[in-house]
Amino acid sequence: MTSASKPRLVIPPGSAARGTDAPVADHARPARRSQDARSSETRSRLMQATLMILNENGYARAGLAEIALRAGVTRGALHHHFAGKDDLVAQSVGLMLDQATSEIEALAIDVALGRLTLDDFVDRIWCMFSGPLFMITLEHVTEARHNAWLRAQLLPPVREFHASLNGIWQRFFGARGVPDALAADALNATLCLMRGMGVQTVLRNDPAYYAGLIAHWKQHLHRLLDNA
Repeated sequence: MTSASKPRLVIPPGSAARGTDAPVADHARPARRSQDARSSETRSRLMQATLMILNENGYARAGLAEIALRAGVTRGALHHHFAGKDDLVAQSVGLMLDQATSEIEALAIDVALGRLTLDDFVDRIWCMFSGPLFMITLEHVTEARHNAWLRAQLLPPVREFHASLNGIWQRFFGARGVPDALAADALNATLCLMRGMGVQTVLRNDPAYYAGLIAHWKQHLHRLLDNA
């Protein structure tokens, strides 16, 4: 190897005066992660894997062995952090809804600053109800119909999610003098429309059809505002 091709030795700052055999100071070694940090990471990986498998395979086909494999952990680690499948699903869906709630609450800033229109917000809701969030919802709602324990665990995050949606909706309509009850009806009708279209996407791949329905509904909402 020629001198021009030899790799250049990079000496960290402050180490030039230290011999190659000098001991490395303790503070120079990377700190080991705490047990809490490792535990939190393992739980996060398991919950993310659960959500992906619920979306891809559905509740009935979501097996703990596959979830552990997808997360890169052992079955023992999974059972150390979660009591079983229902516990894992409940906490995973709760995490998903918490993240969706945070996303919706962040949109409130854009609404307050006038950077987000009513049409934009309707489009954001449709993105949520035509993607993984809604497909996973279909799975856990269907199971919760016959699973009282799972249903009880899911009610609090679901209520918080809808409360966040309602808070932004009131910003659009309350500032224009629309009565709260009428605004709430408009929101609930919008969500019912989105849910119905979301279910249709399972068997009908027709973006133009859904775009037409959303455009029609936006006109209705604007008439509501104009009348107010």
